[in-house]
Amino acid sequence: MVTTILGSGIAGLGAWYADNSAEIYEASDKAGGLCRGFEINSFYFDQAVHLSFAKDKIVRDVFDKTEQYYHHPFPYSWYKETWLRHPAQNNLFSFPTQFKIDAVKGFIERKGRENVTNFKDWLVGGYGEFLYENLFKLYNEKYWQTDLEKMDVDWIGNRIYQPDIDEVLYGSYTDETPNVYYASEMRYPKNGGYYSFIKEIADEAERQGKLHLNKKAVRVDPAAKTVFFKDGTQTKYDRLFSSVPLPEVVRMIDNAPEDIAKKAADLEHTGVALVSIGMKKTDFEKFWFYIYDTDIMAARAYMPSVKSPANAPEGCSSIQFEIYFSSKAQPPEEQATVENTLYALEKLGIATRKDVLFTDYRIMPYGNVTLLRTTEQDVPLITDWVKSQGITPIGRFGEWKYLWSDQSFLSGYNAVKE
Repeated sequence: MVTTILGSGIAGLGAWYADNSAEIYEASDKAGGLCRGFEINSFYFDQAVHLSFAKDKIVRDVFDKTEQYYHHPFPYSWYKETWLRHPAQNNLFSFPTQFKIDAVKGFIERKGRENVTNFKDWLVGGYGEFLYENLFKLYNEKYWQTDLEKMDVDWIGNRIYQPDIDEVLYGSYTDETPNVYYASEMRYPKNGGYYSFIKEIADEAERQGKLHLNKKAVRVDPAAKTVFFKDGTQTKYDRLFSSVPLPEVVRMIDNAPEDIAKKAADLEHTGVALVSIGMKKTDFEKFWFYIYDTDIMAARAYMPSVKSPANAPEGCSSIQFEIYFSSKAQPPEEQATVENTLYALEKLGIATRKDVLFTDYRIMPYGNVTLLRTTEQDVPLITDWVKSQGITPIGRFGEWKYLWSDQSFLSGYNAVKE
């Protein structure tokens, strides 16, 4: 039986880990997908993949083979000249008095989430109108790049913390609040960036001749069980697993029904413009942070040199800003984006322009799936049809779900095992 996997990102490598007789076909010249990083002048940057907090034994058995640092999550937020503990809703201490009064009052008067069907109402119902307008709306519109009233709520889970009134009041009187982040420990490889967690699998697939690079799939014929590639080659399969984004898979399949093709084409996602900066050594040690201010394009930023000292040369540091854009829009213009990021670097007190050794701007076409209310109904219809064609979607963009990296690995692994 010939098992074929399209894509060698973390989901595809998870699938190959489950069946190392499978053949992997990768469109680019390197394995790793979004987990693959890049190097500039001895500085190493990830492609917006950050840290691992995997708990599942299967994933930990793989990841824990890599030497790693253990970090306690202690994120911050930036809002109007002020650094805040994250999450802001139960860390109001640094805000002006009137802001705290309005925030607490709004929280007490919140309406709750009974029968809530969209993300905006979920936020307003859980935190109150004032915190929504002054905090949650600002960040989430930058991050999701869509109308929050169009978004579904089933994806949220424990991603956004819900304090009670005692926690909100306590955090308005003191900044010595307990850490309520959804993970108590974060892990990161000592060397080689996030990709090091899965590098051994990719290397083994390559050693066995099972990893085929520069093989971009352009067409699938389910009846003939054949994948056709851009370079003119083709391959037969018995089982086909695909981490290719769901809309692209539907476009590749012969004779997709018109309604399925339209629903797939209407799916929305975000892309990410990454601005990575190498700097002379700074004393800025905030690990990662979220940015509410709308004059700054980036929604959040990370310090690769804090994740691991090996990510920057001795005596230097690094930072990476994430600027999101809708799949329905053009990526932000490079010069203006880099200039705005340098403005943010100084405004946030991280470094001056004189400290900057270089900037790097690059576009990642896929950042996150955008989970609209229509997505909840449409994605199962699309994936069911794709599966009916003998193709199993895997991973964040294959399944079109908001999966973390460990969940993406398991998506591929479990699909093959099942």
